[in-house]
Amino acid sequence: MTLLSVQSLSKRFSRGGLWRTGSSVVRAVNNVSFELDAGETLAIVGESGSGKSTTANLVMRLLNPDDGSIYLMGENITHLSGKALRSMRRHMQMVFQDPYASLNPRMRIAETVGEGLRVHARDMSSSQRMQRVTEVLDLCGMYPDAMKRYPHQFSGGQRQRIGIARALAVSPRLLVLDEPVSALDVSVQAQILNLLRDLQQELGLAYLFISHDLSVVRQVAKRVAVMFAGHVVEEGPIESVFDAPKHPYTRGLLDARPIEHPGERRRQIEDAKDMEDVADVGCPYFFRCANADKDCSSYDPELTRDEHSVACLHPIRSGQ
Repeated sequence: MTLLSVQSLSKRFSRGGLWRTGSSVVRAVNNVSFELDAGETLAIVGESGSGKSTTANLVMRLLNPDDGSIYLMGENITHLSGKALRSMRRHMQMVFQDPYASLNPRMRIAETVGEGLRVHARDMSSSQRMQRVTEVLDLCGMYPDAMKRYPHQFSGGQRQRIGIARALAVSPRLLVLDEPVSALDVSVQAQILNLLRDLQQELGLAYLFISHDLSVVRQVAKRVAVMFAGHVVEEGPIESVFDAPKHPYTRGLLDARPIEHPGERRRQIEDAKDMEDVADVGCPYFFRCANADKDCSSYDPELTRDEHSVACLHPIRSGQ
C-alpha cells in the first residue's frame, strides 16, 4: 500500500549576495516524483547540493513547495497548515543529521522525547507520557536513567538514539532520515543502522533515507533514487541501479567510492561546472557527461516508466 506519494515536486530559491548586482533563481528541486510503500525504505542519494535534503524538508512540510503535490496516507498535505498540518505530522517524523544540534541542551531527555506527546496526545496524563518515553528509549537501547540527564552527557551515537526515540514517541508510520549516520564514527554507524533495521521490522515503519554514502544506502534500502541538480536522474531496485547503472552520473557516483587500486577506476570527467549554473541547460549533467551531444542541451529530463527508470537520452547499456 502506498504510504507517501510525491508528484512533480519543485522548489526554487532566489540567489543573491553582497557582490551580486542582481539575483537569480536556483531550482533546488525540479519536478521530482516518487512513491513509498508502508514498511519500505527508499533511499535518495546524490552529492552535496543535489536537492536531496531539500526534498526531505518539502516532504516534512518544513518548506513549502512551489509546484507539485505531496500525499500522505492518501491525503493531500501540500497546502495544509496550522492544526490540520500538525495532525498529519503525527504520522511522519524526522531524524536529523547532527545529533549534537538536534537536541535542546537545556531540556532533560524525558522532556525532549516526550515533547511530541504534549502536542499530539494531549489526553495523556503525565505518568502515561513518562511510560511512553520509557518504552521508546528502551526500544532504542537507552537505559531508564537517561531520562533525568541532559544531551551533553551522552555520546554522539547515544544522542542519535535519543533523536530516534523522540521521533518514535508519537507512533509515526514514516520516518524521514536526513543523513542520520554521517556525523558518527563508522563503528557507531553500524549500530544505528542495525537499530533502524530492527525498528522497521518490529514496528512496520517506512523510511525515506537521505544519504550521500552509497555503502550505507546499500545496507538499508531496497530502492534508490539518484538526484543531481534537483532532478531524479535514475530510480529503481538498489541491486539493479548499483550493479548496472544506466545514467552516467550514477556511474560516476559509484566510481567515486573507495577502491583498492587506482587501476580499477574508470576514467573520470574533470570538466565539471557548479550544479547551480546548469539549471537552464536541458539535461543538468550536460557539462559533465562524456556521452553528451547537441540534443542533450535541450533535453528536458524525464524518467522512463519502468522498474529501473532513467532520465537520459543516451543511457548506459548493459556491458558498456
